Amino acid sequence: MLFETLKIKDVKTNTGELVKVMRKQQNLSQDQLAELLGLSRLTIQNLESGKNITIDTLLKVFQYFDCLEKFDQFIKQEIENNNYKSLY
Repeated sequence: MLFETLKIKDVKTNTGELVKVMRKQQNLSQDQLAELLGLSRLTIQNLESGKNITIDTLLKVFQYFDCLEKFDQFIKQEIENNNYKSLY
């Protein structure tokens, strides 16, 4: 194969890095962010390490850092661009 395929693990790692950067820009420790979001420090640590990322945790973090709207717009744009139709 000429080009390497994007792996889920890579996306999880990159997502964790993004969360870590946003947290540090706000001068928050993992403990502080966890407390603000009602999560455990271990959950934040796992998220930043790209381990055990749940959509609920990710959306909570995106909401806290005001990224939720951008994420939602991206999803809506993808649906529009690809003419996906709801099955319901």
